[in-house]
Amino acid sequence: MGGSSTMAHERNEGWRGHAKTILLAIVLAFGVRIGIAQAYEVDGPSMEPTMFQSERLFVARCAYGLSLPFVDEALVRWGTPQAGDVVIVQSPRDGLDLVKRVIGVAGDVIEIRDGVIHRNGVAITQREVGECDPARQLDPDPGCRVYEETLDTAEPRHWHISRSAFDLEDLPAVDVPEGHLFVVGDHRDRSNDSRFFGPVPASRLRGRVLFVD
Repeated sequence: MGGSSTMAHERNEGWRGHAKTILLAIVLAFGVRIGIAQAYEVDGPSMEPTMFQSERLFVARCAYGLSLPFVDEALVRWGTPQAGDVVIVQSPRDGLDLVKRVIGVAGDVIEIRDGVIHRNGVAITQREVGECDPARQLDPDPGCRVYEETLDTAEPRHWHISRSAFDLEDLPAVDVPEGHLFVVGDHRDRSNDSRFFGPVPASRLRGRVLFVD
């Protein structure tokens, strides 16, 4: 009888040990997701040529505030993205996480003329740097060109975009409301973004992209 009692006690202790290990793993994973970083995989061409299909993104989830998995809105907000930041936002249409570039913040007026974005009446200048690489594009377009965009701020910011050299779009002026962001993809012909669904609530930010692997 004493032996059976000892074995039962050992089994209980073993079960408790496993439970503690599993609980610790869950807590650590949860902590990483909400407070440190999260890895994403690129799915689609919307950010070419900055990032390509199946590349991995590493995102600082606490760059602008604190958000929890499976919760639509951020719990606490302590920072604001700057124009030019690449971020993860939750789509206002279907709730999917999207990677986009911030072009406008609260109070900005965004307009597109002949394919060139104007922010508060000032063009984000474009300089053609060459053809798109069809070997890397998910959906090759023979008319695609790569441009360097320059945001003229106190500390100018530069990045590359891709778009057709022939299909130049226009967008009437959009006022970015308080607590919202205007976001676009770097591949202007293959991105579903604020040009179509409007400014995104900043509460839907999931983090800032740190680097691409």
